[in-house]
Amino acid sequence: MPRDVRASFADWHMRTPFGPGRAEVVRALREGRGAPARGLPAFPNHDRGDLTAAMDAADFTPSPAGLRAALGAVARPARAALCVPDAWLVVGTSGIFFLGEYMESGHDWLGSCGDIADDLARDLGLESAPLTLSTACSSSANALLLAAQAIGREECPAALVVGFEALSPIALNGFRSLMLLDPRGCRPFDRNRAGLHLGEGLAALSLQASPPGVRGARAVVLGGAHVCAAMGPAGQAPDADAMHAVMAEALRVAQREPRDIVAIKAHGLGSTDSDEAEARALHRLYGTPPPVTSLKGSFGHTLGASGALETAAFLSCLEAGFVPPAAGFEEADPGLSLAPLSKPLAAPPGPYQLNFFGFGASYVSLVVAWQP
Repeated sequence: MPRDVRASFADWHMRTPFGPGRAEVVRALREGRGAPARGLPAFPNHDRGDLTAAMDAADFTPSPAGLRAALGAVARPARAALCVPDAWLVVGTSGIFFLGEYMESGHDWLGSCGDIADDLARDLGLESAPLTLSTACSSSANALLLAAQAIGREECPAALVVGFEALSPIALNGFRSLMLLDPRGCRPFDRNRAGLHLGEGLAALSLQASPPGVRGARAVVLGGAHVCAAMGPAGQAPDADAMHAVMAEALRVAQREPRDIVAIKAHGLGSTDSDEAEARALHRLYGTPPPVTSLKGSFGHTLGASGALETAAFLSCLEAGFVPPAAGFEEADPGLSLAPLSKPLAAPPGPYQLNFFGFGASYVSLVVAWQP
């Protein structure tokens, strides 16, 4: 990302299990609450009682039409913040939802994700061809990174980044087969952590060019990086070296040192191996890390939506003046030497590091400067 142009967040909107707006999310995250657990009556042959962070039916209907309506509801106000007709649309999703919805009707899986982006671009009057990224859990984080880099290279003046994920029986069955579901929900970095729980949600964030000296930008992407460490079967396991590398590269691109970072929004998956690897990477890079939090105890793991959704939620908390605690965390793990926040922390201006790590070792880290 060039030094003379940055990408600033003009606006952001989301729909989550907490409700359709920012206020509900900010209130819940300040209190360290997890999202409401709801049943999954639409899933055939699913009676195992897995904990999920599902959206209310009034905010989202799990169907292609329902998804299009919900995406429009979050994307339209974010689009309105961009006063240019040639803004890019960059969509990030794992696409798992479409495996069941579309393959049964003979449609192409990834092509269906692209169809959603095409429909959304037409609905919003965006003239540029949309892009769709599907890199598992880092999908919309990579979408944010790609958009910020394109703006920094002056390839486009602005971009709308959209991330979405809907719960699906395929995802639930897959994570259960990997023995990664915790019946108590995600407990990031907790001594008794046992995995994750799945969630769903949608978010849209608008970014625009922010040359130096321009006042008024509250949140600016200073830099970011992506590392893919999937090299054969071993590359599927959490990789502390790759986590360290992507965080260090993000800081280098942002022209910041570890001592500059105010706080870290960790990936904080809640699994034994992933949290251990991330803790090792944080200690290697920072020595003694600054305050750390994770949002997966609140939202569940929203897979491809997590980059956009967790960024929007984190920015909303900074806007409200605090860094949120890590919901689900109760007892420190002495083997990690890392305890995330257990209560809100006043959020001063400065750079924050946000981590998003995907299955298959697709890792993204962003450095975002906040100026209230």
